Amino acid sequence: MASNEHSSLENSQLHVPKDFSTASANTVLTKNSSNALTWANDTLRRTHFVRVGGFLSNVTSTSEFAPTYASGTTHLWNTVVTDGTADAQDAVAQAQLYCTRGGFIQRFSGVVSATSGKNVNFKIYKGTVADASSASIDLTQIGDTATETGGGNSNTDLFDMTGLGSSVTFSGGDVLIVTISAGNTDATTARFNATMEVVYTQE
Repeated sequence: MASNEHSSLENSQLHVPKDFSTASANTVLTKNSSNALTWANDTLRRTHFVRVGGFLSNVTSTSEFAPTYASGTTHLWNTVVTDGTADAQDAVAQAQLYCTRGGFIQRFSGVVSATSGKNVNFKIYKGTVADASSASIDLTQIGDTATETGGGNSNTDLFDMTGLGSSVTFSGGDVLIVTISAGNTDATTARFNATMEVVYTQE
């Protein structure tokens, strides 16, 4: 029997898989739909799906609203978001995600039911939180504003934010805040349920 069987080789003597040297970073070896081995983008393994949803109740202003995570009111989006935030506690209460690592938002899309003929706008902001600080937090918009015109409370409409992707990043220690606002000062009610796809690029 041969003394150099593959199963007996030291780790330093083992070779890497085929095409490893030419494969792009952050790819994984997998079998594609043609049953061939290929190096594919590994984005899905690094993606975190965040559910964002709530209720905007009969507002008559164009202020941007977020929820407050207190007293069981997370479904009601009734606190105004300002830039910079009024104080650090506002950003903590209004954020949908605290980012433990750097990355980007691949997609933000969902379904909304709003007052007939009235526009609602969705935005995402990032802000950097400092330890042991009560200072206000400056916010930077990520992506474009997504606008949808309501078809009435019994109708559903789909929205999908543009301007996202790997060129627009956040850092570890940032919070992400989603806002909803009415397009004008007419009474507007909206309910929405959406998914934010967050891709982490840092290990």
